[in-house]
Amino acid sequence: MTECMKGDPLVQVKVNDTLAKSVRLRFCPGVAGHLDVVVEDRWLGAFTLHRGFDLLLKEECSDWRPVGLDELRSILAAHRRRADFEIKAGSGHGAGYVPQEPPNDIAGNRPTAPRVGEVTGLDASLQRIEAVLYRAAIPHCRAGLVFIIPSMLDARKVLRDFGLCQHAQYESVLVDPESGVAIRLMERDPDALQE
Repeated sequence: MTECMKGDPLVQVKVNDTLAKSVRLRFCPGVAGHLDVVVEDRWLGAFTLHRGFDLLLKEECSDWRPVGLDELRSILAAHRRRADFEIKAGSGHGAGYVPQEPPNDIAGNRPTAPRVGEVTGLDASLQRIEAVLYRAAIPHCRAGLVFIIPSMLDARKVLRDFGLCQHAQYESVLVDPESGVAIRLMERDPDALQE
């Protein structure tokens, strides 16, 4: 039987038997429910999950259990809705309540500045590349502009068919002609990425 510890997070996820540092949902049009599941790893950084990963879930006061990507997405969404409800329903004295105050006079009501990736087209380009790899059922992890994949030949063929161009000097670098973004493919055995 599992003891319930007060300091334990509500949800913990293991990806291919490696405990994820954090798990969150990200808005992504074209994905089921318009939400991607993003995991942060201490070695690889943040990357999007797909059905090729083996996922284990541990909720508050329970044991580890296997879970599918769609089920994980719905569980995370339910926890997010519950947290939003607790914040709205809080009286200001309960745990987890964050008072909603207007910005002070110094901060003003300025709109937030767009991210550099949005302005340059980097974000859109990387999302298109990830979608192509996902549709081709090529497991991958992304750390910045580096895509870690099990077979460079397969990934390079799929991405070239999509329209990316081979770099003249480096066989592991492909360039998106629309945005000018250069990505690097790194071939690694997915099992070798585990601790």
